[in-house]
Amino acid sequence: MTPNDVNTTRRDESTLERGDVTDASVALGTKVFNRTGKLEALLESVPEGVFDRVYVADDGRPGEREHLYDRAWPFDLEVLELPYDVGLGRGRNAIVEALSEEFLTLVDSDNEVPPNVDVLAAQLEARPAFGGICGLLIERGEVRGLCHDLYEDGNVLVRDTGPKTAHTVAGYPLVEFDLLPNVATFRRACLEEQAWDERYVIGREHLDFFVAHWQSTDWKFGVSPAVLFPHNPGGGSAYTSKRTDPERLLRSKAYFREKWGYDQVVGRTYWLDKQTVDKPLERLGAPTVVPTWLGAKVMDAREAKQRLAARVQGVR
Repeated sequence: MTPNDVNTTRRDESTLERGDVTDASVALGTKVFNRTGKLEALLESVPEGVFDRVYVADDGRPGEREHLYDRAWPFDLEVLELPYDVGLGRGRNAIVEALSEEFLTLVDSDNEVPPNVDVLAAQLEARPAFGGICGLLIERGEVRGLCHDLYEDGNVLVRDTGPKTAHTVAGYPLVEFDLLPNVATFRRACLEEQAWDERYVIGREHLDFFVAHWQSTDWKFGVSPAVLFPHNPGGGSAYTSKRTDPERLLRSKAYFREKWGYDQVVGRTYWLDKQTVDKPLERLGAPTVVPTWLGAKVMDAREAKQRLAARVQGVR
């Protein structure tokens, strides 16, 4: 195998242009910062013959993954080289701008792709009103969902799940939700109508994307529980420090609240998931659903504690 045989394409983000839909109508996309080993596991998991092209939006250190990109893969690998640490919103939009396929399966770099991932595109073809359909996560032996719906209680955004009905679509179950985990196949037209806000570097970009669709478009979203994506969370110190930086997270949430006019965000129940984000009493392990006004007060107090932690961290 010579370098000329390696089917990897690189683009500078500033030169991206939208193409026509190809015969191979489904692509895979992910954004990577520095978790090279997890990205390698993701690429090695891609089922043969399902995706003709895989897009990797890379905003990490130049050259860090050259050995991986120079490998021969059974699909076309297109690397989108982005400025350093521009964030998830910019990275995902770069993939959408480069996209020439009708459907895009979007995952995080710490996921792996299941062999029946093509079920999601088949369901989208059968349900033209749906803009995106996801699978579930399997993490440390547990099936996790995170799917939920969005509600407003005054000026508070509530993340909650009510009764659900499963419908059989393309031979597999489909359940409708307002917000999906980031293991989903999207219709390109859906992403062209509403993509990601590039002001977000880390935190709230995912919630913002689905709130934007909930507020401004007619696309529906759903989950196919038969499709399970392995999830291998974690990373090195550089990843963890950015992922948990209280100042960054507070800045993203403040921008989100100002943008949409919410005083607070309160989480209640997430389908098939123990996720604790935005849940007021999660630190107490309390399953009780509190009134929205009380939940908002508790979240205000938690954010005040985060701001103090960010100030202390800043003077070290």
